[in-house]
Amino acid sequence: MALVPLLILLERLGSYFEKFRFLYLTFFIASIIALYWVGGFTHMRDPYLMMAGGLLLLAEPVFFSLIMLTYSFIRKKLGLTIALIALPAVWVTWEWLYAYGQFSFPWLTLGDTQTYYLQKIQFAEITGVYGISFWIVAINVLIFSLFFEATKAGWKVTQRKSILLIAAIAVIYIVPTIYSFTVNENKFMRTSPNELNVGIIQPNTDPWEKWTGGNSLEPRWHQVEQYLAMTDAQRKDSVQISVWPETAVLFNLPSSRYYDLFRSAIDSMNVSIITGFVDYHFYENGEAPVGSSIISGTSVHYDSYNAVMFAEPHVPFIQRYAKMRLVPFAERIPYADEVPFLIEPLRWGVGISNWGIGKDSTVFDDHVNNSNRPKADKPKAEFLAMVCYESIFPEFVSSFVKRGAEFLVFITNDSWWGNTSGARQHAQIAVLRAVENRRWVVRCANGGISCFIDPMGRMYDKTSMYTQASIVHRIEPRSEQTFYTRHGDWLARVCAVLTLVAFVTAVFSLIVRKRSAS
Repeated sequence: MALVPLLILLERLGSYFEKFRFLYLTFFIASIIALYWVGGFTHMRDPYLMMAGGLLLLAEPVFFSLIMLTYSFIRKKLGLTIALIALPAVWVTWEWLYAYGQFSFPWLTLGDTQTYYLQKIQFAEITGVYGISFWIVAINVLIFSLFFEATKAGWKVTQRKSILLIAAIAVIYIVPTIYSFTVNENKFMRTSPNELNVGIIQPNTDPWEKWTGGNSLEPRWHQVEQYLAMTDAQRKDSVQISVWPETAVLFNLPSSRYYDLFRSAIDSMNVSIITGFVDYHFYENGEAPVGSSIISGTSVHYDSYNAVMFAEPHVPFIQRYAKMRLVPFAERIPYADEVPFLIEPLRWGVGISNWGIGKDSTVFDDHVNNSNRPKADKPKAEFLAMVCYESIFPEFVSSFVKRGAEFLVFITNDSWWGNTSGARQHAQIAVLRAVENRRWVVRCANGGISCFIDPMGRMYDKTSMYTQASIVHRIEPRSEQTFYTRHGDWLARVCAVLTLVAFVTAVFSLIVRKRSAS
């Protein structure tokens, strides 16, 4: 119902500038409530992080104000009824567009708010999160319309139109719940010979301290040994794959002198390892992109990547994935290749602010486990492993599932912002990726929140923040694809077309009126 007072207010305001003032204030307050944590103002108070977070808090209200100003323009030129009909599509269109480009930060997608109410979000397997946003805005529009009609009729809600609006609100509110009853959850939870015992290692390493240890590999290898010891303890639960968090390994392990020790350990344990690590690519002279890094005092250019590697026992090679969606400013200056002169002045001193952008959308192959599948099938499981921020992009995730990923692994480090809402919001967003694609999610966070999420969106073995933890759960790789997996953000694209039609019609109406007046 939160948009209803705003829609009432917009009816009483005059110029676009006056509306923008109130809209900006409204969404600024909302952004502070939802994103107060993003600048680290309550934890560590790093100057760079506070500056970037402060700028984000100032920019977010502009984005949301544009949504309502688009609605106001259509309202003024085409009338209230058409504008209200168009508003859900307008809202979804802007949310969808905000997920594109290197400045994107679609953290406050409206549909994410419903992840605590699983019976309301099961239809996301058809529409994705944008269908939930559309549903929320549609309910707000109907409630506002009821208020508008009731005030016109002297608060007599027995009028035919008011009764119809009340009925429409009730029907639209309950339809997602009815849909959830039609979902056969047994097909997502059946016992299968393809099941895997997956472990999660939550080491609770201080992210601020681990980046300040210099370039010596020895202390960083000691961290790896701790993770190996925790993984070895999971063998009593017959773990087949153990997942470590984002940048658990702070060096390029496969290229280091410690790789043979690592390989010997996992061969001995007979456990596969998925872990975040720092990958590097060095360029020949003249081949380096403009935005690449350079080794101080030399002419050697390189890119470092916030990467994932998958190492299997007795398999002589590893598989890699480099993060493709980077956090603006914190991990990379947006469009650094186009504005390289801004890289050094805006670089974050923690040492992770100029990651390279990954280019290979890897779907990992598990060659060791699930070899008991029927011979007609591939004797392996396939999965995606993504890093942190990437999990908030719905179609990006579904594109990997469409290419064969049978379960989802999200590794992250949400400890930068203290014990605040940020980590909890991030964990809840993963619920929608599970439901949209009907996949198990394995979520491993350095300092919490780690958990397993089933294809219905239910969480298991959820860990607490800032604790060391080791959890194990049995999951099932699944190959069936949902409508959303196959078609992605189809609803958002339909909304974009409808919004464009409404906006162009409004512009055309404005031109016609100006010509008539002249």
